[in-house]
Amino acid sequence: MRAALCNTLFTGFGHRICCGRIPEWTAYVGQEWDTYHVAPWNLYNVIWRIQNWIRGGVD
Repeated sequence: MRAALCNTLFTGFGHRICCGRIPEWTAYVGQEWDTYHVAPWNLYNVIWRIQNWIRGGVD
């Protein structure tokens, strides 16, 4: 199921969804920026985790 979702997202959005550059301003939204282990709810870290999840599920 994960692979199907990731492949669908990749087909629809291309490399922007998994490999796109995360804008720097997102590091200042939510928790104060730190590594994703320390500040998991910082917007930059949330986007990074989603990209990482999609990259790991694409066939």
